[in-house]
Amino acid sequence: MEKNITITANDISNREFGLSELWKSFSEWASTPARLLARYYSSVLERDITMRQTWRLIEVQIAFFAGIFPADFSVALRLLAAAWFISALLRCKRALSAK
Repeated sequence: MEKNITITANDISNREFGLSELWKSFSEWASTPARLLARYYSSVLERDITMRQTWRLIEVQIAFFAGIFPADFSVALRLLAAAWFISALLRCKRALSAK
């Protein structure tokens, strides 16, 4: 008895993968955590948050932790981190108040 198996597959050899298509798929993949964070912020703040506002909130958090975590930084670097934090906080406040 002879056994025959038929396997079908999509032929992708003729399909061209352009640089723009590759960049688009990479940017969608890379922005997934930020989109999930935007949904989280929206649920916590009980209003819709744009991606721009999400990036502002992330910047404030990074600036805060940059000034807090490194315990052996000099005073000058701590002042620089504090200035960045205040600047980021003001930009975030403006971004969140704009609708």
